[in-house]
Amino acid sequence: MIKHNPSSFRMNVSLSSLRLPSALGLLAALLLTSCGGPHLEIRDRPVTETKSSRALTSSSALASETISVLRSENLLETYKSDPEAAIQALGGRYKGEPTEERRFALAEMASDTGDKITAERPYDAIGHYLDAARLSEAAALKAIGSIGENRDQVIYNYCAARVARLLHDEDDSGKIARSVKGPLQTYRFSAAQGRETVNPASYDVLVPDTWLKPDGIRLEPVRQVGFGVAMVGHLESTPELKKVEPTMGGTGFGIPLNASLRFSGSQASLVLQNLMVKGLGEMGGKELPLAGNFTAPFYFLYRDGIKRPNKILATLRPDAYKDTIGLFSIEPYRKDKIPLIVVHGLMSTAEGWLPFANHLRGDPLVREKYQLVFFNYPTGSAIGGNAANLREALAKYRKDYDPNGTNPNMKNMVILGHSMGGILSNMQIRDSGDRLYKTYFTKEMKEMDFDATTKAEIRRIGFFDANSDIDRAILIASPLRGSDFATNKIGQLGAWLIRLPFNVVDAALGQFEVISAMTDIAQQASQRPRNSVSGLRPDNPLLAGVLTCPVRKGVPIHTIVAKKKPNQSLLESSDGVVAYTSAHLDEAVSEVVVAGANHTTVLQKDECFEEVWRILYLHVGLKRK
Repeated sequence: MIKHNPSSFRMNVSLSSLRLPSALGLLAALLLTSCGGPHLEIRDRPVTETKSSRALTSSSALASETISVLRSENLLETYKSDPEAAIQALGGRYKGEPTEERRFALAEMASDTGDKITAERPYDAIGHYLDAARLSEAAALKAIGSIGENRDQVIYNYCAARVARLLHDEDDSGKIARSVKGPLQTYRFSAAQGRETVNPASYDVLVPDTWLKPDGIRLEPVRQVGFGVAMVGHLESTPELKKVEPTMGGTGFGIPLNASLRFSGSQASLVLQNLMVKGLGEMGGKELPLAGNFTAPFYFLYRDGIKRPNKILATLRPDAYKDTIGLFSIEPYRKDKIPLIVVHGLMSTAEGWLPFANHLRGDPLVREKYQLVFFNYPTGSAIGGNAANLREALAKYRKDYDPNGTNPNMKNMVILGHSMGGILSNMQIRDSGDRLYKTYFTKEMKEMDFDATTKAEIRRIGFFDANSDIDRAILIASPLRGSDFATNKIGQLGAWLIRLPFNVVDAALGQFEVISAMTDIAQQASQRPRNSVSGLRPDNPLLAGVLTCPVRKGVPIHTIVAKKKPNQSLLESSDGVVAYTSAHLDEAVSEVVVAGANHTTVLQKDECFEEVWRILYLHVGLKRK
């Protein structure tokens, strides 16, 4: 289970007695709690090493077992003066009389010597690493899943990582086979080519996961035990790459990889595999799991200190964060994957989904069948405008990645929203017709004295068709009928603190002739600030109007509801923010109630993840075991 340390505070304040300095003090306190500097440091060795692994991969000293072999073979002094000669001499003896002690000593000596010649003779170093890996391969394979550290795995994985990094640093894709000479054998060496494999030279950074030191990044590591070494490839965001990947964020893409070395006679190959495509590798005619770290790629989101949306300021001053509105991916687009659109709620940002996404990707089907795409928006803006922004962002996503409409996966999207994000998601799968307009006005638009700009904005917000690309929706703790939180003192304070620019709709709603044409409930709503907190009031006509709009035929809706007090009756329960009666939806094909969870912690509960996984399996016609 993902663990968080959410902070909370209680306030007992009267709006009538609130002074501006105290409000500013509250804002300052909130901003200070949001400050922090999570960042990533990339090292040239593992961050934490055991004494054994440090000895095995250090070029300055040999393990005591190897020294004992060299001493017994009368080769220790030879190794000190001429390592190549010592390796060749011991190699000849090993060939005539193979023993485990000789085999491992040769592997460590070849690896250490490769380290020493890397700078001057990189391809000769590759030959040494290949010798070491070939000697260690069979034992490393046998050790998969064993408890404790295995020295053959240490050597094999170290050599695979070094070969991958050497090709990367030499800007060599390995497509053209070349002859590389080790002290024991000459190899015809190349990088494997195929659908699951990737080019080491195509990444800006290629690094083993154990060489990464995240500071202040609170993500529970999600790993897969298996063969080879877990790596991370990072693609930096550039103007050129952004043209190909419009949803790439400012920190680029981090991709979980696996590096292994394979041998067939004198043929040797580096297999660098993208684990977001496939997490298994073929070894000896059967598929085996590959070692992977699916959390480490997220660390690169904090590598270069790029300024990110502040969730508090994005709520209180949303107009200053308009340039952060849009869809953002965490991996390159793949047409063979189904987009899973994820929408955050109030007082959050797309980045707030990372713990959830990290845990969700622990399931191999999610990694291989779905691509997560996050919608970011400043949450202080009015709900109708945010829903319209999401609608437009999805249309742009379609235009950018499937302009001809030929990809069936693009028409099989799943949308998942939490809290207010669930309202926005729900508004993507319904046809409004003129229902929302009639919720607000008693006259037809043509009878109203609106200018062209105002009409266009009203149509943008109030008239919409269901998105034909979305085939399933998951709504988590969503206040579909509003929340009493928006009407209590804290909610009113929040609505008062939010500042939005005066726009054309505000101007129109202030005209007497417009007010006289509004419904009674709309007239009441027009007296309140047009922001998200006010929009979450149970008496907001928008929320009631949306639920009268029909869901596109064939689109199943699943709801996940939190129940803070496990023993409370369901109809009287809430998650502390959203009542069950607000989150419940008669149209839903399934509803899971997570007892003992509140509005925030529901996203950390096993029951929530199990239900999301079940739905995602169901969406591709499978059943999760």
